[in-house]
Amino acid sequence: MSAVLQTNTIVIEKLNKTFQSRSIANPHYIIKDVDLVVRGGEFFILLGPSGCGKSTLLNMIAGFISKTDGSLSVDAKEIKKPGRDRAMVFQQADASLFPWLTVRQNVEFGLKMKRVPKLKRREISDQYIELVGLKGHEDKFPKELSGGMKQRVQLARVLAISPSILLMDEPFGALDAMTRRTMQKELIRIWQETKKTVIFVTHDLQEALLLGQRIGIMSVGPASKITEIYSVDLPYPRTYADPRFHELHQTIQEHFDKE
Repeated sequence: MSAVLQTNTIVIEKLNKTFQSRSIANPHYIIKDVDLVVRGGEFFILLGPSGCGKSTLLNMIAGFISKTDGSLSVDAKEIKKPGRDRAMVFQQADASLFPWLTVRQNVEFGLKMKRVPKLKRREISDQYIELVGLKGHEDKFPKELSGGMKQRVQLARVLAISPSILLMDEPFGALDAMTRRTMQKELIRIWQETKKTVIFVTHDLQEALLLGQRIGIMSVGPASKITEIYSVDLPYPRTYADPRFHELHQTIQEHFDKE
């Protein structure tokens, strides 16, 4: 019960989402009977194959998609729409960055919409541009940046508006292997510094084990649900060379093989 009362805790009970169907008696479920508690400050992974409903569930938590029925709340307040306490980081940074704005202007965009004074915006953008490792690139435009740098800009912009919950939908899926590993390490560092609650969607088991404190396994759709939750009791930074990493990898892979 103490976890439920912790600040920035997400509680999901018997959550369902259906497609509209001509048959009211036989609705088409995207996700069905999802139960989950994500504790405040936790790094939680949603892991499952493509098309299993991970992104749908994440978008419901963000408030972008409405539920069909069940309960979905943050700190006992039902989620009915997007809120400043939650922010999404998408897989494709190009879709979320404004190409006509510089790095600094992109990072400050949300602050400007909130009418934060110019000097304060500059102070905040300086802080998060440095935090994500982009100091010296403030005046560049997105077209001048690599894929990894664009993702850093997207992350800095999200962090600048100070959400308590980060929702990340396969944010490194389009990056090359080396850049992806760098961004994974950076994300862990930023999470440890900011103490945000993070829900991270991936279909990559190695990525899940490198990042998450707990991993929720989603079943193959339709009517997906969380079938198992694994605790990852490994210290950061994590390495593939750790025998316990391989043991957990094998255990979770066997779970998928059985499904």
